[in-house]
Amino acid sequence: MPTNYLDILVSPAGLLINVVAQVFIFRYVKTLGLLKSIFVGFAVGFVCVIIAECYIYFATPKLILDFLAVLTCNLLTYSSLGYCYFHFLNLGETARRIRIVRELYDSEGGLSLEGILARYNARDIVQKRFERLLNNRQIIEKDGRYYIGNPVMLMMANIMVAMKLIFLRKE
Repeated sequence: MPTNYLDILVSPAGLLINVVAQVFIFRYVKTLGLLKSIFVGFAVGFVCVIIAECYIYFATPKLILDFLAVLTCNLLTYSSLGYCYFHFLNLGETARRIRIVRELYDSEGGLSLEGILARYNARDIVQKRFERLLNNRQIIEKDGRYYIGNPVMLMMANIMVAMKLIFLRKE
């Protein structure tokens, strides 16, 4: 049983470091896009959680099994918080409902249904997503056919399917 209350603060502190690093990287390192800044911010926070737990372990000696249990718990908690932060950013950046509401708010005279449908043409949306996937090398094109490039998105999709199966019992 951990006796150090600092262990409780490590995961939220890691998330705070993640957010600060991600915002800083996104604003000041123009070569990285939003997705890469999120990944780098997550990695910085992850490493900081490990360093903080190691510091606490050496400052207040305890059994190695207790240290490993607390470290594992805090890394899982931090990863869950980082996952929530990723989807918080993703929601504001990609959700059509939020974008439509923001565009309606920004337009003084309102928008017609035809105007909204013109902005959110299904073909254009798929085209933009394909361009993004190609630019990020998540998919590649060979001889007019598309294939998985970088398997990170496939791994994320598989994790989402598994989580839906486990928690919602549906695909």
